[in-house]
Amino acid sequence: MLVLEQYIRLCNGCQGLVIGQPHIITLAEVAQILFCTPRNATLTLNKMQKYGWLSWQPGRGRGNRSILICVIRPDDLVLSIAKEWVQRGEIRPAEAVIAEYKADMPGLWEAYARWMSSHFGVHRAEETGTVDILRLSVDRPFANLDPIQVLLRSQTHLVKQLFDPLVRFDEGTKTVKPHLVYDWERDESGRLWTFTLRKGVLFHHGRKLVADDVCYSIQRLMRGPTPHQWLVSSVEAVEALGDSVVQFRLKEPNELFLQLVSKEYLSIVPRDYAEQMGASFAQMPVGTGAFRLLRNDDSMLVLEAFEPYFAGRPFLDRVEIWCVPQLEGAGMEDGTPWLKSAQDERKQGEESGSAWQEIARLESCFQYVSFNAAKKGPLRSDAFRQYLAGLIDPVQMRADLGGTREGMEGWLDMPLSSPAEEHAGVALSLYTYPDEDHAEDAEWIRDRCAQAGIRIEIVYATPEELARPEVMQKADLVVDSANVDEREEVSLLEFLQAGALSMSHHLATGTKERIAREVAGMLHAKTDRQRKRIAAKIMRELLEACTFVPLYQNRVNMLAHPRLAHVHLDAHGWIDFSRLIFRMET
Repeated sequence: MLVLEQYIRLCNGCQGLVIGQPHIITLAEVAQILFCTPRNATLTLNKMQKYGWLSWQPGRGRGNRSILICVIRPDDLVLSIAKEWVQRGEIRPAEAVIAEYKADMPGLWEAYARWMSSHFGVHRAEETGTVDILRLSVDRPFANLDPIQVLLRSQTHLVKQLFDPLVRFDEGTKTVKPHLVYDWERDESGRLWTFTLRKGVLFHHGRKLVADDVCYSIQRLMRGPTPHQWLVSSVEAVEALGDSVVQFRLKEPNELFLQLVSKEYLSIVPRDYAEQMGASFAQMPVGTGAFRLLRNDDSMLVLEAFEPYFAGRPFLDRVEIWCVPQLEGAGMEDGTPWLKSAQDERKQGEESGSAWQEIARLESCFQYVSFNAAKKGPLRSDAFRQYLAGLIDPVQMRADLGGTREGMEGWLDMPLSSPAEEHAGVALSLYTYPDEDHAEDAEWIRDRCAQAGIRIEIVYATPEELARPEVMQKADLVVDSANVDEREEVSLLEFLQAGALSMSHHLATGTKERIAREVAGMLHAKTDRQRKRIAAKIMRELLEACTFVPLYQNRVNMLAHPRLAHVHLDAHGWIDFSRLIFRMET
């Protein structure tokens, strides 16, 4: 913004100038400060005066002195302009103007961050009626919300708000329940599944859900390539029998088929809208979910409650997720957060009072480092992988790095091996995301291996880059996070088979064949007990082969304001917007 830059230059260039006080100066001196002609200096001064930034009383006659009064401090003006951008819903330009000047204006970023924080949390607005708004902040925009393409858990969480699968897995009863369908049937062979759709379910663009939409959603995943194509690997064909019935034909019986169908990546999309939008569907998708998408760009994402939602309209009217890098926390108007970290609270020795409710759970997801035994090099050696797994001691990592890292529940910690000098001098590449926790883990592994003479080069990649098979295959080691929820056996399948995770690319041929046979047995097993036993055996074989080292799980500890109700953390540590209730003070 040129005129802002000129105002700052003018304020800084006038020796002895005091904001709000008259300053004697000539037009020629102003032109010299602004590096322009006297005519352009006059035009610029008039523009600034129109904006109310200064007062200019030109002297009469050539060379006569004029009176300049700059009425606003440059840092206050920058902050004011940033606020105007934000109030127009343009977060990125506001961030840009703050970033440009914060180095030269002490306190600017802090003032901006304090002001921005006051916008987050739950607010009640009066528009066409009373509107309850939940406003959150993230550090990056959501460029892709297509269910078959999402990679990050934050993206997957939004997919859950926007879309619905045919069935849902009930985490309490550990059973699959109807959702977009009334019910289902399976024939005696176990290969033919018939689903009867609910009638009257609406997509956000107004059209009713029909069987053809289900077929289209499944078939586009089958066609691939997508990171989640593994979900339909057992599907031979899917067919619409009229508008309300869908029939799946499997290649062979699959006892986990219903749980696979319940995955968010198999959510149903409208054929007409998806085909019309093409590649743009990923940014502005339409589903049948509790919220519909109003806006999604590099400034913010806006969800609105979908009034005719078949499963019941959510309480919140709108959810706004502002993209504000480096800004954390969600505050009320008075600066008190609606949700805050219980761990931070304890560190600061603060007491929130008994009225606050503490919500805590250990994320089911786990951080791990995988070893590329499929790549030619030292990691082909069983002995070297065992040695390396011993070096990367997760117990020591958690002790050194601390934070929310905790020991594994349901997964084995690897024992520490003895050092061996013959492995010194080996050089390996480690790929991961540049996120803070991934970077800390990668640097700890690098430093740990350096003590044994093993050189680790860290390569940071975006989620989209790291999901590419050729990148996974190139990496010697990958630090990543595995998605795990109450569908434990399906989570194991995702860990092993998802194209965006390293295990499907890092297993040696022999190991991959053995695991494939075990997986086939698990899919055919008739009881939960049998499947769990096979899943445990698969995990034991992976650990004994030193294909990966499970590092830790994160514990989420939150304190929720007394006026927030139904605050529930899912297996991935996210809060379901559709269940949240906000009680205003009376």
